[in-house]
Amino acid sequence: MKPRNFIEQSQSCTQLPLDLIEHDGRYFLECSGNQIDASHLGYSNRMLVELVAKPFRPARQPRIVFLGLGFGHSIIAAREALPQQKASFVILPESSKLPDWISKHLPTDPLDDERVYFDHRSPFEPLSEEFSGIQAVVADLDHLNTLAPKGWSFASSNFLTILNERLKHGGLLGLVMNRPDPALEKELRKTGFEVVSDLVPLSGKSKKNRTLYLARKGSYQRRH
Repeated sequence: MKPRNFIEQSQSCTQLPLDLIEHDGRYFLECSGNQIDASHLGYSNRMLVELVAKPFRPARQPRIVFLGLGFGHSIIAAREALPQQKASFVILPESSKLPDWISKHLPTDPLDDERVYFDHRSPFEPLSEEFSGIQAVVADLDHLNTLAPKGWSFASSNFLTILNERLKHGGLLGLVMNRPDPALEKELRKTGFEVVSDLVPLSGKSKKNRTLYLARKGSYQRRH
């Protein structure tokens, strides 16, 4: 049996242990033995971003915010789905060390794009006013919940209200998680989002599904 190699170790922005592990040519991101992401996964994250990006393909300067980085599956999808030169992909990583780990160790660097920016404030804090007018926010909630500080909830009324305020009219909140969350869906609607959900496979060949939520602030109107 091939060994698990601990390549990098650090702490998340919430002061939890964060490990980059290599095993049999694959890479894993873990916190206290709990898997956060894996280099061979990410199918559902890419499917989510393709859906989120679709309304904004005509936009000249789409600005997408990612709460958490993982192995950058969502970033790869955004770069492909939104090729506009003036697009910007703003990442709030779960650790300031993680972007360097990814660029150094992964066979293909998902961050090698001048349109990728980092903001090292915590993805668990409400977005500040300088994020006003963004087109979309993308998050993997299983990923975030593994690293979340005690008492934090994405579904809190304050957190969702501020996300709604930061989005443009017609902006999207794209979420992916392992199981449906009726309480979250209810809170999204209470906050003023129009919500739809769908199931996508964990991977291209998997029989296990993950749940996608698309929450829209009003109706997206294309500008000419």
